[in-house]
Amino acid sequence: MPAIIKSFLGIFFFALVVFLGAGILNYQVQVDRASGYKHDVIQELQNSNFAPSVMNACIQAGAKQNYNVSIDVSAGDGTHNTFSKSVPATHTAEVVAAYVTVEYTSRLPFLGVETPNVLRGFAR
Repeated sequence: MPAIIKSFLGIFFFALVVFLGAGILNYQVQVDRASGYKHDVIQELQNSNFAPSVMNACIQAGAKQNYNVSIDVSAGDGTHNTFSKSVPATHTAEVVAAYVTVEYTSRLPFLGVETPNVLRGFAR
């Protein structure tokens, strides 16, 4: 009888470790995807010389992946504009730098944990 109890406890703890490990790996994959997306947005902005159509496309693509993307651009004369899903990019001829913010939520479903995260980066 004690062997049966020990066996079931062993199986229970093994299953617990497997599910926690899978959840943690999934959590890290979500973080890596968001970080990669932020890096891709920065590369696209730099390669397009801060074109408004590219900014809007990046913001919309982020929204499809449940990312809240905002781009704060700085012009050569010191003015700033912030573009997001609700405020699309328009005139960006004098832009010299952009501050990209990607907000997303990471989930660890087995433990019921959801954490809001923010990644930031500069494009010049």
